[in-house]
Amino acid sequence: MNKMIPKNTKKIILFLIKHFNTLGFNINQISKETEISVGSSFKILKNLERDDLITKEEISNASYYKLNLDNQETIKLCELLLLGEKRELQGYAKLYAKDIDKFEDADLIILFGSILKKNDFKDVDALFLTDKVKKTAAFCLKMSSIRIKPIVPLIMRKEDFIRDLKDKSSAISGILKESVLLKGETILMEMMADVNKK
Repeated sequence: MNKMIPKNTKKIILFLIKHFNTLGFNINQISKETEISVGSSFKILKNLERDDLITKEEISNASYYKLNLDNQETIKLCELLLLGEKRELQGYAKLYAKDIDKFEDADLIILFGSILKKNDFKDVDALFLTDKVKKTAAFCLKMSSIRIKPIVPLIMRKEDFIRDLKDKSSAISGILKESVLLKGETILMEMMADVNKK
């Protein structure tokens, strides 16, 4: 089903997921950030708005768009696209993702940092949403001894993650912008929807 969604539509929705706790973005910002022409962005946003997948707010002569997280269809579509992004990983990122994904005691795992951007990364950054701190640290240590680069875990409890999701200036906002979700797409979208309501 993921293949049925046009590439540029996917790009825009993923961009809006990863920048969900902002006021929204206007067409020029979306076009620039996703490297999709203004004309194509406008057409895609119109279609998404028509299907009630995004909302539009007028602020001083400009339209600002964000995901409609009150719509279950939006949530399901986002989950699907996040899963697809994980499948598209390549090289070292794919290799480490397979290893890290084996950890069963986390509700959510996010791969982020230099491994997603370059081949000469120093370490592998992964966020684990779990209360099993020692178990997570031991797992990462074991994986680090097998692979050439160490896995550096950022271990968070759910309540701390939600608190940081609400805070636009938190490190979590930065992490989400440049990340790939390995596990927990349903939980992530549920938390985003909850934060969005408040």
